[in-house]
Amino acid sequence: MSTSPADYLGALAGIVQFTTWIYLVLLALAVISYFALPGVRTRTAWLLFLSLGFYGLIEPKRTAVLLVMTGIAYGAGLLIGRGDRADDDPDATLTLRQAALGGTVVLLVAGLALFKYAAQLSAGGVALLGGFGDGMAAILSALIMPVGMSFWTFQTIAYVVDVYRGDTKPERNPFLFLLAVSFFPVVTSGPITKVQALTEQLRVRHRFDYAQMNSGLLLIGRGFFKKLIVADRLAPFVNSVYSSPRSHSASTDGLLLFVASVFFAIQLYMDFSGYTDIVRGSARLFGVELPINFRAPYFARSVRDFWRRWHITLMNWLRDYVYIPLGGSRVGSARRYFNLLVVFAVSGLWHGTGWQYLAWGLLNGFYMVAGGLLEPVNTKVTSILRIDRDSLAHRVFQTTLTFTLVTIAWVFFRAQTLGDALYIVARMFSPTLWIFNNGTLLKQGLGATEIAIAVIGTAVVFLAEWLSLRHDMLGAVRRQPLLYRWALYYALIFVVLVFGAYGGAYNAANFLYFKY
Repeated sequence: MSTSPADYLGALAGIVQFTTWIYLVLLALAVISYFALPGVRTRTAWLLFLSLGFYGLIEPKRTAVLLVMTGIAYGAGLLIGRGDRADDDPDATLTLRQAALGGTVVLLVAGLALFKYAAQLSAGGVALLGGFGDGMAAILSALIMPVGMSFWTFQTIAYVVDVYRGDTKPERNPFLFLLAVSFFPVVTSGPITKVQALTEQLRVRHRFDYAQMNSGLLLIGRGFFKKLIVADRLAPFVNSVYSSPRSHSASTDGLLLFVASVFFAIQLYMDFSGYTDIVRGSARLFGVELPINFRAPYFARSVRDFWRRWHITLMNWLRDYVYIPLGGSRVGSARRYFNLLVVFAVSGLWHGTGWQYLAWGLLNGFYMVAGGLLEPVNTKVTSILRIDRDSLAHRVFQTTLTFTLVTIAWVFFRAQTLGDALYIVARMFSPTLWIFNNGTLLKQGLGATEIAIAVIGTAVVFLAEWLSLRHDMLGAVRRQPLLYRWALYYALIFVVLVFGAYGGAYNAANFLYFKY
């Protein structure tokens, strides 16, 4: 049986992922060749070739979508930037710039919505038009959203809005602009990085820096630990429970739903923050610094504090391009709370197409509104009861309550339907402690050893994050004597190789956020 080129491409797309040894080998070759090239232009061309090649292996049939969307944003930036010309009529220029901005944003958002909601639009067309909608349904059903489209669509929207606002000048080099959007560490799942922040770094001739290489490799190692030791190990348990939550009797296994939900909260964080560590470390090897996307979110003491620490680049985007244009906090309380609900509704719709995603977004918005409304009450109660807000007990209480609220919201994010989410939330706090000794806990795809490794790995990560809130942990490692430093490096490699979850049900190549 012959093997077609498409089969080879499919095989490569499956292995050229961030947690495979092939990726590490190709990354090392890319870095060596990058610094071996003489000038900025050749390095830019080489990085662009690598980035498009990388994305082409992942999405061979939909790379054109990335090129078209990037071309629209690039052309719009140039058109909007014409307002800097002194000989243009101001009124006509303003009208042109406004039309270019509005048209571009509509095109980019419509493109994202078309791919993201193609299945729903297809079903709706058939329902409304009957047989006449079959042709439209066939076209829409063939539209599969390219990997990373949600991220680079937001990135390009931010660029054209920033050019319109005068916050940045239009980028005139089309190849550099395309590289900023398609740069292989960020093209799949962010972090959402401003185009101008990347072009400024990519047009500079970087010199080989050992300290920078060292810190980049440490970030990659930390990401591998989070992903392979914890996230991929918890995945089978979470998948087993959430694939059929109604098969677990609330009278006997209600707490199992709670354990699975807590495991998912941990899995999602380790998966996404692990991915972010790997891509930030990869970019740093080329001398490019990407923004921090997480800052110990599960140590947050309120939901508002949590969203300052979780997926920071997305929340910054929503603040700058949705919340502030709606009036932000400069309006009355009622309007401000409405703005918050809109922001989190947009976040829910951005993440997924089911009603459960919208419910997840609105629930987080409700948390934010409730927190604002109850703040005076909270202040008065703590004052009457003479509670020291900085005491350890109060901090632990706030952190535990915040984690519980966030975990409840994550149920809607993970459940397959809104009905499943409501079923789980209604039963996950049932006091069925016997699941720990009747064997139910160990029938979800993980044995006691596997669960113990995941729990220990989680504890290690959280301890390191708690310390990092007070100290520069990566910097502290780099300042250690050579012998201790390399002993730690080899220990990290050994732990990941021995205790990491590879293949089979774990499917370590797939990151959760690749589908958003």
